[in-house]
Parts: sequence; C-alpha cells; structure tokens
Amino acid sequence: MPRYPMRFLLLPLLLVHSLIFAATEIPAEIETCMKQNLPVSTMAQSIELRARDRSRYESVLQANVFLKRTDQDNFRVMMHFSEPADIRGARFLIVQKQPQNEMYIYMPGLFKVRRITSKHISSSVMGTDFSYEDFERLHGVLSDIQIEQQADEVLAGRPAYVLVSHPSSESGYKKIASYIDKETCIPVRTDLFGTNGQLRKQMTVDPARLQNRDGIWFPSELLMKDFRDKTETSLKINKLTHGMELPDALFDETQLKQAEIPDISP
Repeated sequence: MPRYPMRFLLLPLLLVHSLIFAATEIPAEIETCMKQNLPVSTMAQSIELRARDRSRYESVLQANVFLKRTDQDNFRVMMHFSEPADIRGARFLIVQKQPQNEMYIYMPGLFKVRRITSKHISSSVMGTDFSYEDFERLHGVLSDIQIEQQADEVLAGRPAYVLVSHPSSESGYKKIASYIDKETCIPVRTDLFGTNGQLRKQMTVDPARLQNRDGIWFPSELLMKDFRDKTETSLKINKLTHGMELPDALFDETQLKQAEIPDISP
C-alpha cells in the first residue's frame, strides 16, 4: 500500500497522552493509576510527525490537537493540520459515544465533511503508520471485548504492568499487549498483533522522554513501527497546555469545516 494512497486518509494520533482503556475488565488499580493522567477539562498540543518509508524518505507533518471533556467519562478530540502545504487546513474529529464512536474528516480539496465508516478504521491517517483505530486507542476511547492482566515485566529497568486485550471483530487487530510504566502510569510499549496473529505494529516510548506537566504525565516523543510495511512514524509534542478555553464549535461535526482554530504555537 503506498504511503500516500490519497490524502483523504487522515493522520492519527495524536495525543498519546493517556491511552486509558475504556473497558470494564481493566483492573481497578491500573485504571485509577492511568486516569490520573487525564485532563480535568481541556488539553491542547502542538505536534510534529515524521513518517519514514522503506527507502527512509521522510515526510514531516505539523498539527495542533485539541481535547475537551464533555462529561465525566467522554471526550471529543480534534486535529488541525498546518503542514505540509497539500494537507494544510485538514481537520479530523473523534466524538466519543456509546456504543460506538463517531469520526469525521474535512479535507480542503474535497470541500465537505465526511464521516469515517468502520470499513476504513484500519486505513492510514495522512500517510503515517497510525490508523484511525490507533488514533482512537491513543485517546482511550475504545472498548475491547476482553482485557486481562498478566505478570508484571521490567522494561528499561522500570517495572511495568502488562495488559492484554482482544478487540472486537471490527478491529484490524487480533490482540494488543500494553506495557504500562508503574511510576508514571504511561504505556511505554504497545504490541499490536494483526488478524493473522503476527506482530504488525509496535509503539514505544523512551522513559527518558516522559514528562510531567501540572501533575499529569505524558510522553514528549514516541515511535510507531510497522513491521509488515517496514515503515515508521515518530511523534514529538512541541507544546502542551491544560485548561485552555476551547469553544464547543471546535468539536462540532456540523462546524468542522469553518470553526476557528485557536493559536497554540510554541
């Protein structure tokens, strides 16, 4: 699959801030630990993504990511791309709902807002190694059928909880193993196994890149590798702000095309 089949395929990830599992089977101790890294009201990020293909050619993307809590358990997340020029102005919105989330995309070249259907959930976002489903998981707004805790492990000299989840049949993955740093409650490694049972992708965070802002831990950088396609995408958070005033229009699918974008440049 080419890296840029169509710019209609939107980019992920973005926040990577918490990766809380929205599942009833997650052990209470781990759930409480991880929820401490969720923003109380809003969060805004300025991010840079570097997508490298098999030949090591690198594409650089710039975006702002906005998150707003709509109630105690639900969030809305919106991404706005400013670079490169051919996707400038693109917007992606995820609305957390029960029993199924809704996702929308606006591309300037298409002149309209489109809803992303379940058959596109495994598609690449803006030519990166993140899929739409990865994007949902990064923000902790997906429920898996089964989640089980396995024996703790040690990564880079740091103890970590180990959770293994088995997604629904609509997922592009058969199994997901997450290694959660006990000190910060941030996933420092996530192994994503394809429907054939083979390790398809792996997301890693260097513990040295974990930072604390206003009592909330987050990874300032992370790396997603695709072992099948032999590609990788790094994500760097250049700026992060909590409690910023964000208008509801920013998270409204009916206003996704024209909502004014707040300035959070570093």
